[in-house]
Amino acid sequence: MATMNYKCPNCDGPLTFNPDKQLFCCDYCLGEFEPAKVQQMNEEKEKRETYDERDVKNAEQAKQQAQAQGQSTEEEYPVSYTCPSCGAEVVTTSTTAATTCFYCYNPVVLGSRLSGEFNPDKVVPFELSKEKATERFLAMCGKKKFLPKGFTSESQVEKLNGVYFPYWFADEQKTAHLTATGKKIRTWRSGNKEYTETRIFHVVRGGNVIVKNVFERALKSESREMLQSVHPFDLTKAQPFAMSYLSGFQAEKRDLDKKDVEPVLEKKMHDYTEQALKNTMEGYDVITTESFTEKTDLSAYSYNLLPVWLMTYNFNGKLIPFAINGQTGKAYGQLPVSTGKLAAFCAIVAVLIFILGVLGGMLFI
Repeated sequence: MATMNYKCPNCDGPLTFNPDKQLFCCDYCLGEFEPAKVQQMNEEKEKRETYDERDVKNAEQAKQQAQAQGQSTEEEYPVSYTCPSCGAEVVTTSTTAATTCFYCYNPVVLGSRLSGEFNPDKVVPFELSKEKATERFLAMCGKKKFLPKGFTSESQVEKLNGVYFPYWFADEQKTAHLTATGKKIRTWRSGNKEYTETRIFHVVRGGNVIVKNVFERALKSESREMLQSVHPFDLTKAQPFAMSYLSGFQAEKRDLDKKDVEPVLEKKMHDYTEQALKNTMEGYDVITTESFTEKTDLSAYSYNLLPVWLMTYNFNGKLIPFAINGQTGKAYGQLPVSTGKLAAFCAIVAVLIFILGVLGGMLFI
């Protein structure tokens, strides 16, 4: 199968990317290696193993089985692979591109998932280690008094996983023209009367507008709100994609094509362009657009992988996601509230109010 892991050149142990050091590290001999060296060592291996006919056949059989069971192939379906370290069967969803073997715990990269048209353009490496992401999560939880029992337990925190999620990005250069009505309103009072003066202006703006890094998630199955809310990322730190960056983390392959997200991205860029011209119309109290035209001169789309620390919590039968930006530490999530703890607190408050009321009444007897 087209599965890979990245081994230490010193001791043959598994290599994983260390976010704190921005190096590939071996936990056995404590060796540390620059990303460029690891990529150079594995360049031929990646070329050789990113495409495997058996892998394609395996995925096709899984897809046919899903269809036979009445499951839509638009959804995820399980596909099995062989761990290159211990030979155990690794079962993943159809969009998983990197995972960990549950038997030997070695990182496994499913090379063929990210080959050909699914090969990302860039990857933003993790900068936030699991330890720091855990600290961020616990600090946020420490401010909440009514969390369910066990929500911050060690077993729950261990579920925090580093995942590379796929996004589409778009850049455009446009020639745009905007005409608008601008109003300046002045109000004053003289004696018992209030006066209002409204001056109306015809305002015109036009020129070249560059819109960059407009994004939309490239995965159907995950919460759109979650994947959008962990932004922004610093894309100046993005690296040309190499599968070695996935070692030690999970990764998802996109299942939304450019044509699927293009209408959403075009609408965003249209709105940004209009707003950019409006922002130059300073000094008016009210601005009303009369006409707006635009022409796209240059356009570029890219498919990138971005780092997110992710944890899900099953609360009253509902899965609640909690996400942390793997680069900046920005957190997203709705922390659950224990109704039992909240009810107990309200009962204690009610009893205290009752006692204070009784004691206050006795003072007037």
